[in-house]
Amino acid sequence: MPSVLLSLVSWNSADSIEACLRSALAQSWSDFELWVVDNNSHDDTCARVEALAATDSRLRLHRLPQNTGFCGGHNYALDRTTSDLVLLVNPDIEMAPDYLAQAIAAIHRNPRIGTVCGLLLQNQDVDPRIDSAGMVALPDGRYGLRLHGQRLSEVAPLAATYVDGADGALPLFRRRFIDDLRVQGEFFDSRFFAHKEDWDIAWRGRLFGWHTLFEPACRALHPRQFLPSNLRLRRRLNSAIKVDAVKNQWLLLLKNTTREQAPGLLARAIPRQLGILAYSLVAERDSLRAVRYLWQHWRQVLTTRRLVQQRASQPWQPPDEPSAHLPAQPATALEVESSVR
Repeated sequence: MPSVLLSLVSWNSADSIEACLRSALAQSWSDFELWVVDNNSHDDTCARVEALAATDSRLRLHRLPQNTGFCGGHNYALDRTTSDLVLLVNPDIEMAPDYLAQAIAAIHRNPRIGTVCGLLLQNQDVDPRIDSAGMVALPDGRYGLRLHGQRLSEVAPLAATYVDGADGALPLFRRRFIDDLRVQGEFFDSRFFAHKEDWDIAWRGRLFGWHTLFEPACRALHPRQFLPSNLRLRRRLNSAIKVDAVKNQWLLLLKNTTREQAPGLLARAIPRQLGILAYSLVAERDSLRAVRYLWQHWRQVLTTRRLVQQRASQPWQPPDEPSAHLPAQPATALEVESSVR
């Protein structure tokens, strides 16, 4: 039986953390540890976690003295554990009781599966809207949420299929995948802090030869609110988040674009990025800090690029474990209808 870690990063998550943790602790696959890494919350998140931890020894709270973001919080847990599998859990998630069991069964269908993602629903309506069914890579270096906003009845029946990546809200990772994707010791690039880091993992995973499997039997509730491509919402966001949205897209392109991809991908990406830069000059000048950041750190970014591209040039190596084979089935054009977050 593989060892499993559930890693949850919290920051002022008191409004949702209890429901999330109760759904995690009620999983039919019960042999796991659940780490809550708190990023210096100022509400009563930690008190709520501690109250539940007193009733279940699988739950442990780790308090950090400062906010290290989604990336830093999960890296903290990943760097201090050795479990075979890791399920990342957003604090606003509520899992069906068999989510973990279904995901574990799915990841062992093929040793090349590094990630399993499930069907995330926005609400509990009779015919709910879909939040995500994995991610799809877009031609300009962005990723979109598959089937986002569609009614479940509009797309059913859904089948297990390989997709381009997993949304960061509730992916199950194989430990060997985590270790293979580390660059300069980090799984998540801490420079991303808390935005588009799942795009980075998806892109790097594909470069390194891993598969992501969407398994619709894994279901959870995720009432997503953060869609910074929505300009009306974007105007209300903290300026640091908007800076990350710009900076991280450039980091993605600089680190992960291969020489073979560069002509077509950059021809599509550069016009959009120039438009974002123009918008920043006119209406969102704080986001120009992304330009300053890259100017100050270009040597480090190029070093990361060299390491990523060097690993991408090497073949994928199978793990030392037998497993049944699930043939790759790329998503059809109808399945990849998506909304970019």
